[in-house]
Amino acid sequence: MSQHQPSDHLEDLHEAECLRLLEEGSLGRIGAVVRGHPVIFPVNYVAFDGAIVFCARRGGELETAAANATVAFEIDGVDNIYHEGWSVLTIGRCVHVTDPVELDQIESSSLSSWAGRGRDLLVRISIDEISGRRIRHHTP
Repeated sequence: MSQHQPSDHLEDLHEAECLRLLEEGSLGRIGAVVRGHPVIFPVNYVAFDGAIVFCARRGGELETAAANATVAFEIDGVDNIYHEGWSVLTIGRCVHVTDPVELDQIESSSLSSWAGRGRDLLVRISIDEISGRRIRHHTP
């Protein structure tokens, strides 16, 4: 196995840039453990009040996996022509959103489930850790 070598093309993103990219995005992936195995769930989301919020189906596998659990959440962007891209990774705890004021604020946002009806449970992921990286080969 080769040793990781630093790259002139790879840069760490500052927290502010990671948060900006999260706020601009709408589709990400949640990494959680289901029945002892790692699973990735694609979800649409909104960045809301310093957290990530997504919809889940009550009683579904994602609700079960995310119930008061620490999860990973990742978004990315790719430029296939230039072989460039970026990714942002957060780690945080999931909680069901139950506060009526918070529910009203989130429901007035642009969040809606792409997977269709029946996903009426709102789940918030705290952003306890955040990091990001960008691969760039040409100067913008």
